[in-house]
Amino acid sequence: MRKMILPAVMVVLAACASSNNAKVDIPQPDVEVQQLSSAPVVAQHVTGGISINLGVAVTNRADIPITLKRVNVQSVGTGGYNVPPNSRPFDKVIQPGSTEQVAFWVGGNADPSVAGVNGAVALRVITQFDSPKGAFETSTVHQVQGQIQ
Repeated sequence: MRKMILPAVMVVLAACASSNNAKVDIPQPDVEVQQLSSAPVVAQHVTGGISINLGVAVTNRADIPITLKRVNVQSVGTGGYNVPPNSRPFDKVIQPGSTEQVAFWVGGNADPSVAGVNGAVALRVITQFDSPKGAFETSTVHQVQGQIQ
């Protein structure tokens, strides 16, 4: 029982973590990640390769436009599935005070679990940006799970 509590606490703490290695002097954008897909009930306990649709929403809190250049994502720990390192390029301009979303698919591997493939998964997301003041990136951890439809 203790072995199960420690990883759960670590995931909750990690879900609140974020960092910005920016050497530019602008406010860090807000990054939210959501899983946009789910497995049907009949397939929620399958194992093997699966496709996961993710959405990343970025809110620009700076007073200058920023451009989302790349999103890197991979799972942390265990969950309904695991995602190996994935990287997707973008060129999405985000105006000051606005929110823009990008969506993309990643391949994953469904692991046997009580919750099934729609269970919670912790994802580490590194977002790379460019701005008139220079390039920077943020690193965040988010808990996602299949959307019940």
